[in-house]
Amino acid sequence: MSAVLTTPIAARGLLLRKLFAEHAVLLSVVAVHFCVALALCWAFPDKYRQNLQLPGYLGSLAMGLVFALCGYTIYVMVFKRPAQLVRYLRQHLAAYLTMERLLFAVPVLAMIPLFAASFTVVKAAVPMFQPFAWDARLAAADAWLHFGRQPWEWLQPVFGSPLMTAVVNYNYHLWFFIMFATIYWLAFNMERRALRMQFMLSFVLSWIVLGNVVALFFSSVGPCYYGHVVAGADPFAAQMALLREADKTIPVLALQVQDMLWTDYTTNSGHNALSIAAMPSMHVGTAVLLSLLGWRLNRAAGIALTVFAVLVMVGSVHLAWHYALDGYVGGLGAWIIWHISGRIVQRSAP
Repeated sequence: MSAVLTTPIAARGLLLRKLFAEHAVLLSVVAVHFCVALALCWAFPDKYRQNLQLPGYLGSLAMGLVFALCGYTIYVMVFKRPAQLVRYLRQHLAAYLTMERLLFAVPVLAMIPLFAASFTVVKAAVPMFQPFAWDARLAAADAWLHFGRQPWEWLQPVFGSPLMTAVVNYNYHLWFFIMFATIYWLAFNMERRALRMQFMLSFVLSWIVLGNVVALFFSSVGPCYYGHVVAGADPFAAQMALLREADKTIPVLALQVQDMLWTDYTTNSGHNALSIAAMPSMHVGTAVLLSLLGWRLNRAAGIALTVFAVLVMVGSVHLAWHYALDGYVGGLGAWIIWHISGRIVQRSAP
């Protein structure tokens, strides 16, 4: 009798071990990165008074799953319109969320808060090891690449109105929801295992290689803070004035976030999740990964996510978050990492 009772538990344990083996490369990368973050917290306790902020990231993970359930419920209400909504949701969710699928999602769901916490710790260390010194050179390179003018000046005739600024700003912040919705969807997606792993590995590697390593070598604050770190004329002063003028008509959330980040940095308040690093743009890099994933799914998704990536690139410049070069490096770097990750997944597939 005891053998019969323990058989399902043993089977699930075996399945979980196999799943962690399938995720070995991904989890190993995250584990090494997490150890680096722990070492930084130990070496600089005053800088990281709030340490890894794991409770907050675990809460965000739970909140994300709630949002995913709400999103699915709205989808059913709009497109399916069942006579009995609760019964429909119960039946379909029970059929989809099998024990095997739930266990399959565990490695990714466990990884998300750990990696988010470690990334913010490492990112916050950038100015400690490499002071912001690249802004003047990046601004000069932008002007040289764009025929003697700053890229925001080329965008101003099209996106300079308060309405277009609001649209770009909305799309830029929509990035958070699309990114996390995709991660949650892939966490439970057993039907595209290789593609799922390629995206997750690309995602982690791009944030480490581009968001931590490249950001360290090209430490910069971006156009919105240019006047704070570079002496002399500010080529972005007029841009910031135009954005603040647009904010009087339709609120530009980016300005509030920028002010908050700079206040946190200058007061050294210890909120290590709120840190500054412009080069390269991880908004653009991640948006490119999403578009690459979209083209592997279907043509419509590829087109929609490519348009989204282009608008994110526009927003990164128009909202003064980034130099255009930040976006070019972020996008190209993400494209390279995507293809490298694909080869790694092929070679490590069971």
